[in-house]
Amino acid sequence: MDRSESTLALVDFEQTEFDDCSSGYGSSQDLSDSEAVTANDTFDTPDREHVGPTSRPTNSILNTRIGHWTSSDSMSFRNTQTLTEHLRTISYISQLCDVIFEVGPEKVKVHGVKAILGTRSRVLYNLILKKQKEQEFKGKTHKKDKKKKTSSIFQNDVLITVQKYQPEDFRKIIEFIHCGSVDINSSCLAGLLCGASQFGLDDLEKACWDFVNYCVKNGTVLSLLPSAKRYCNFKLGQILMEKIFCSVRRTVTV
Repeated sequence: MDRSESTLALVDFEQTEFDDCSSGYGSSQDLSDSEAVTANDTFDTPDREHVGPTSRPTNSILNTRIGHWTSSDSMSFRNTQTLTEHLRTISYISQLCDVIFEVGPEKVKVHGVKAILGTRSRVLYNLILKKQKEQEFKGKTHKKDKKKKTSSIFQNDVLITVQKYQPEDFRKIIEFIHCGSVDINSSCLAGLLCGASQFGLDDLEKACWDFVNYCVKNGTVLSLLPSAKRYCNFKLGQILMEKIFCSVRRTVTV
């Protein structure tokens, strides 16, 4: 058939039928939106600026990959950048969420969607099921108590108390689980590292250690110490502190 003149970025239908499948539990590694096209160049690709690993696309065409028409006159289109932004937004809209985390002594509320949380983390899946059963049991126990005040949360919401995390750090963990991306810096590094280990987010844990090694090489590893001290009750928090001190000692010795 004739070549399409549309500027929409297309993907090979047969090639992408299974390439986005994840293993279920554990966080899947998303394909970079700026990845070079590996499909046959049936279309002439439009001119574009170079997009580095940390730069943001300047054109909507860069948010997708380019493929070609299949022999069955069908095509596949995806815009992962928009999907990521929408999934990130969900956790900030309480009406769209059905899990409430109360974090820290002040019980700061962080919201999530149990379908996403349970799919991405087996630990959260089991925790959510456990809390659901506990709430159902309590609901049956107090069913005959007509004078009992109604709960401030929706009937189907799951309420989970989180004691050991800083609210902003835990919010970033939930953000990563929802949309697969998060900004790592020295102030949240330890919280993300401990959360990644606890909830089985192997790719996030690896990214955190990569950031630690980056700080070691650039001589800024001491900037991670305040964050590590906040999570010294975690095993990985202690390991992180040891790594920081060992790096400093090597630097002094040299």
